[in-house]
Amino acid sequence: MPSWGAKINVPKILGMLVYGIPMGAFMRALISGFAALCVIASPALAQTTITSMSAGKIDDIDAPCRIPFEKLKDMKTGEPFPVSAAINENDKLPAHLRGRYIVGDFNSADESGMCKGVKEYLTRLDQLSEFPRLRKIAAERKIEFTSLAKENVATLTKAQESLDEFEALAFELDDLRNYLDQVQRFETDHIVKARVYNGYCVGQTLNFCEIQNGKPKLVYRFITSSSRWQQRPENKYYAPINVISTRNWSSDRRYTPADAKRDKRMGGGRSHIAMFENGGSPIEMPNFMHFLPDKGYVGERANGIHQIAGGLDSGGTFGAPVSLGCVRLSKYQAKLARWWTPQQAKFFIYLEAATYRNYGDAKTAQARGYINPPPVDTAGPRQYDTRSVGIFSLFR
Repeated sequence: MPSWGAKINVPKILGMLVYGIPMGAFMRALISGFAALCVIASPALAQTTITSMSAGKIDDIDAPCRIPFEKLKDMKTGEPFPVSAAINENDKLPAHLRGRYIVGDFNSADESGMCKGVKEYLTRLDQLSEFPRLRKIAAERKIEFTSLAKENVATLTKAQESLDEFEALAFELDDLRNYLDQVQRFETDHIVKARVYNGYCVGQTLNFCEIQNGKPKLVYRFITSSSRWQQRPENKYYAPINVISTRNWSSDRRYTPADAKRDKRMGGGRSHIAMFENGGSPIEMPNFMHFLPDKGYVGERANGIHQIAGGLDSGGTFGAPVSLGCVRLSKYQAKLARWWTPQQAKFFIYLEAATYRNYGDAKTAQARGYINPPPVDTAGPRQYDTRSVGIFSLFR
């Protein structure tokens, strides 16, 4: 397997990526609709589960971000992807945004057949690459970083600074306020979940990564669930490399002019709410980020990354492959993912037939053979635009 050192040096592709500093629900719905969409559940149980068999310490925190370049095989070449494949193709974005990508590690078991469990990871707000200037000001003044949101940009700007620096600081201040207003208020405890919970083999994660100083760095690691049908790489259900094509909104918060400004800086985004048709009884898929196979690759085109209905783990299935195809996140995590992820970001999906497991032994944490669920009834009328409330059906 190629080592990281043998890979392309991203600064030669993008120039210096300078801003980053590394840090820190049971109502099961019987859904009729397309098999490419997701099982959506409503709140029942708290999802944080800490047991003696929960996920342990993450020794190599950045390892998930290197998966595309070390483990995931490009079907065109038979080799791992070059680092350049992770770079956002929108050259109008700032360098630190172009270096952002997502890695879905859908293997719920490890190479020894043990269910992995999940321990989430979140980088501190003040260490995000959005805020280099505000971080410096907070350090100089020795004050709490978020308190800067109450400041006026004029009081934070030094007299000798250029207009460009003034505007850059204003953007940072806008983004900080936007995060506090639209994301932080939904924050919950980080999830640590057992290797096997209610018989399900837990271990699937979404990893939000950024190339910093030429190297892949983990920014966020979240628990997720993917398709409930057995996946094999040769089936090509999920393309190995995808692109985030749209970024949609949720009904539990108002889309403001500040959100529109943030979306413009992130390469696109909209106030629409994506709905799962559900045989004519639509269900909201909050914070839906539609992804499509990258150019020249084959995969299902009807899936997205989104928040599970209610944002909780119903029945303890979260972290195992239980959806109808979409990739699901918890409430806060989904809002944070939409806020942080630029449009056209690359989304890599890694899975191996031997480690893509849905059930496990609670006593030993050993994964069991895959059991496919009964077929889903795909009959039923579609739900089209409901313009009076500003929502749309994903398929039109």
